[in-house]
Amino acid sequence: LSMQWQADVFGTIYLRSKAQKKLFMATEEEYNAVMVSLTANVATTYLSLRQALAEMQVIRWNAESQRGIMEIVQSRFDSGLASKLDVAQSRSVYYSTLAQIPAMQAFIDGYRDAMAVLLGTYPQELDGWLQEGYALPDYNAPIGVGIPAELLRRRPDIRAAERQVEANAALLGATKRDWFPQLLLSGTLGFASGEMKTLFRSKSLTWEIAPTIKWNIYGGNDRVNATREARATLDQSILSFNNTLLTALQEVESAMSLYKNSIAQIVSLREAVNQNRETLALSLELYKQGLTEFQNVLDAQRNLLSYQNYLVQAHGSSLMYLVKLYEALGGGW
Repeated sequence: LSMQWQADVFGTIYLRSKAQKKLFMATEEEYNAVMVSLTANVATTYLSLRQALAEMQVIRWNAESQRGIMEIVQSRFDSGLASKLDVAQSRSVYYSTLAQIPAMQAFIDGYRDAMAVLLGTYPQELDGWLQEGYALPDYNAPIGVGIPAELLRRRPDIRAAERQVEANAALLGATKRDWFPQLLLSGTLGFASGEMKTLFRSKSLTWEIAPTIKWNIYGGNDRVNATREARATLDQSILSFNNTLLTALQEVESAMSLYKNSIAQIVSLREAVNQNRETLALSLELYKQGLTEFQNVLDAQRNLLSYQNYLVQAHGSSLMYLVKLYEALGGGW
């Protein structure tokens, strides 16, 4: 039985072990980054589905409103108070709104299928999961971003890049220590005898412990090149870390700006929708009294549908910007 133990006098083994641990930790952070991205994709797809459902609700509400106005115009036409043109225009607006329903349903089905893929299930299992009438989450509270240094503790990709730097720094130190001698302790234990019957007796026991110093004085340029390669790898990982940090700061600033401005856009669009509702009501009342043309009602109908859709889209985009902001901040905090 023989064995050999190397005394880590200059820390070479320690540094290589440390490098492997840091690489393992970097791999764990890469996994965490993938999970953050996956969670953001699930949230974005979910909000896209909710937005499509809200847009469908807007279309159906406007179609119902336009059907009521169409009936009013038809009644006025039957009474001789409106022209055939008014009837045709009211029907045109109504059926053009109805024509948007199949296309929107296709978007809803597509988002549902995408959601099923992200959740690892079949689309049929999500049937009835979300119904029309579900409003988009109303969230416009301020987000505490914190100081930029906190990104080092939040974002997995930054932590992974930092672990890569630490691993490469340890490997560089290990290559430098390869120049130093190695201290080895060798030991053997066994039995030796000239006769079989006395082989395993205590007097036949043999053992030896011997220290050995091994020092490779000259090895060509192998160790020089290994150190140069390790230094270049470390420099590259430092540049990668700096680039990852700058990208993270840029993503946070961009997401914060988009979210903040989307809130201001929603406020203006809500007021525009309210004014268009009032415009439609007033123009319809004046039309029924014979004080204005039906074209004003048509314009009000089209504008109300458009601005309601703009409001839903802006609301959905705002929530997606919020998800993007949480993702940029590292998620899970």
